[in-house]
Parts: sequence; structure tokens; C-alpha cells
Amino acid sequence: MRMSKITIRKKDYFRPKRRFKHHEEEAEAAEKSIEESEMDESEIDEPAAKDREVIGDTSVAVREPVVEETIVHEVPLVTEQPDVDDEDIIPHKNEHSKFSWLYLIPAVLFGIALMMLVNLFMDQPEKRADKPAERPVTETLTKTEQAVKDTRSHVVSVVNMQKVNNLLNESAVPTEVGIGSGVIYKLTDKDAYIVTNFHVIKDAASIQVTLADHNKVAAQVVGGDMWTDLAVIKVPKGSISSYVKFADSDKIIVGQTAIAIGSPLSQTFAGSVSQGIISGLNRSVPVDLDADGIYDWESNVIQTDAAINPGNSGGALVNDKGELVGINAMKISLDNVEGISFAIPSNDVKKITALLEKEHHIVRPELGLKADDITSLQFEAVKAQLGLPADMTTGIIITTIEPGSAAEAAGLKTKDIITQLNGKKIDSMVQFRKELYYDHQPGDTLDLTVFSQGHTKHMKVTLK
Repeated sequence: MRMSKITIRKKDYFRPKRRFKHHEEEAEAAEKSIEESEMDESEIDEPAAKDREVIGDTSVAVREPVVEETIVHEVPLVTEQPDVDDEDIIPHKNEHSKFSWLYLIPAVLFGIALMMLVNLFMDQPEKRADKPAERPVTETLTKTEQAVKDTRSHVVSVVNMQKVNNLLNESAVPTEVGIGSGVIYKLTDKDAYIVTNFHVIKDAASIQVTLADHNKVAAQVVGGDMWTDLAVIKVPKGSISSYVKFADSDKIIVGQTAIAIGSPLSQTFAGSVSQGIISGLNRSVPVDLDADGIYDWESNVIQTDAAINPGNSGGALVNDKGELVGINAMKISLDNVEGISFAIPSNDVKKITALLEKEHHIVRPELGLKADDITSLQFEAVKAQLGLPADMTTGIIITTIEPGSAAEAAGLKTKDIITQLNGKKIDSMVQFRKELYYDHQPGDTLDLTVFSQGHTKHMKVTLK
């Protein structure tokens, strides 16, 4: 097998920018090179005489100004054209080609990320469809939502702890006997003051308060009043930083928003919120304070249809500004009655809490008697026996006179009937007590119209 030389000029060499398109051209060049290799070796090695000149003993080629380089490859001459390898024809690679693979990395990474994203959406279509739309963080809260947000942390749970005998060791152990709610309405440097219902803390051996952050602290009683059903307790201020603001209950109107916040039934439902409207103003609701079946008091309250349940007592009734309009106190619980609940007006709450902070109890005048409505006299015979006029249908009849009392000093006797107080007609014992407690102070003198032993007379009584 004969070997021959191949000469390739550098100026004629051109490397295609895209290698995968140049294979056909390179094959043709290789075939041409093989044909040239069959030429006479003297023609390849010796340039034509016309292209050379002799300088001394040296023959120099002068025709070709272009610098060329002879690259020798030994190519076997065979009858069949061998497969042309790119590396056999191209003597060297472009110096930048070794870095070309780096440009593929971003494309590969992008492709992987795109495939992962597609798979994520393809694999979980149901989860995306079932997921509820979330409210944008920047969306403005409604007035009700803002009121609840501003007020909810001011409402606490109030637990009445009483000593109950333990059957195992017969020792008195403080036990939870009732739960209600309370409202933080005042802060000092050391204490947080909470208003609640009197019946929530009545007869408590100790009181436990659960704050909005679920911390439980012991509370101290500041004062209470059975008749208005209000009490004030206090706890260490700790991390408490704000309190509820009072609204003017004289300016509320029927139909405005009412939001009740409290702990219905148990601490499990602490911070529960219900919404309604103000249903009525200045309602007079009779109250049986001693559970003897006889009404003892007449509460002046606000009516609302916001849901109030046991445990809501002492909680907040607020408007859509988050201001306190009342303290939830009671509801009508009958099978055929729904949505009638009552709250003590905020103006009354503000006045009573100030008195309880200062005096610890409400100082009320004492008359020193017990009486019943004359409507309780069921039989005409009894009325006739007392000699009551036929047109007398309202008033109170005295059943007991306490020794040393203002009533005894004024000369009042049992079976006397009081029909007027300072010229105002008396319809019931509840009204009489309310007139006495709200409008008068110890030391005041009352003008009573009394029917006694068949005669009507006026009597002066100085309250103690």
C-alpha cells in the first residue's frame, strides 16, 4: 500500500459554524485530496519553474505571497473510499468549542423547572379546585369585622369558684360552680378593672378570670350591687394594654347594629360573637332576685335580638364602632319566645362602676318595711275586711314593720296601704322600690299618701 502526502493551505480552510451541516462538504474535500495524492510526487514537492527563482545555490518560490503551511498526513491508498472521520480532516478544533456546553446548562435547568411545574398542576387538579379563595391581605375589613377585632380581646371569662365538700376526704375544695363573662373597662399602673354581672360572682369563694390570651389569673372583688346586677373585679395588669370605650347609650337608636361577645355555656366557646340589632329602648323588665317567685326589682334595659346564652352574662354588647353600649344581663327563656335578650345600658354601667370603685357598694336609703301589691289580695272578702274603697286598684300593702326603722318612727303600721309617693301614683312594689332607690338618698324626707283604717292621710318619713 503506497503512502502519499496531502498539502492543505490554511487560507483555504474554513470551519463551518454548525458542525452537523458540514459532513458532506468535508467528504467531498477528502475525496479530492485522495485524487491529488495520485499525482506525481515531483509535481507536489517541486513548484513550477516559472514560479521559482534561483538566489545563489538556493531555489526559492516567490509566486505565492500568502503564507501557507504544509501539513503531512499519510493516507493509505485503497480501492474503496473509507469513512471520513471529522478528526482526520480537521487538524485542530476551534478554541471556543470546549466551552459551548456551558450554554446548555440554563436551558436544561429551565426545562426541568418547567416540567416540575406542569407535573404539579397535572397531579393535583382536585386540590386546586377545592381550595377556597383567600381574601387578599390588603382588603379592607367591614365595620362589623373591625369592631369585633378591636373589642374581642377586652372580653374575658369569669369563673365562680365555691367550696364544695369532697366525698372522699370531706374537705371543702374550690370548685367551679358557674361561668360568665366580663369586660375590661379601665387600666391603672397595676390593675385592670373588669365589669360583670353581680349574679355571676354571687357567693364566690374565689374568682378566676381567663383572659383573651388564655392566661388564667385570680381576681379580686372591688364591689357589687344586687339591684342593678353589676359588679367590679380587678386583676393584675400584666400584658393587658387596652380596654373598651363607652358609647353614649342615650344616643343609640332602634335598628342599629348590636354585637354580643362573651363565653356562652363554657370556656370552650370563649370569645364567641353574635350579631343582631337594637330591638327596643328603655324596657322595664321585672326581676326575681331571691328566686321566691315574686318580682323584687324592675330593671331598665336595652332589648336586642343578638343571641345571648348562659355564660354571656356580664359580656359586652357593642356597636359597629366597637364601643360598649351595654352589659348583657338576661334573656326571656320560654319555649315560644326567640330573640328577646336584654343588656344594662352603658350610661348606667358607667355611673354604677364609678360608685363601686369608690364605695365598694351602692348606698341606698332604708325605709324599714316589707310590702306586697294589693293585686295579691285575691278575694273580695279580704278587701272588704280591710275596708278598701271599690275604686282602689293600685298601691302596696305593708306586711312587716322593722323595729327601730324609719317606717316605725313615722307611725306606719301593718295593713296600711301606700298609694302615692311625693304625689306620684304607686302601681306596684317594684315601682315603689325603684322610685325610692333611684331618686332618693339617706336623709331625704318622703311625703307618703296612706290609706289606714278606712281613712286616707299624708305622712312624713325621713329615710335612714
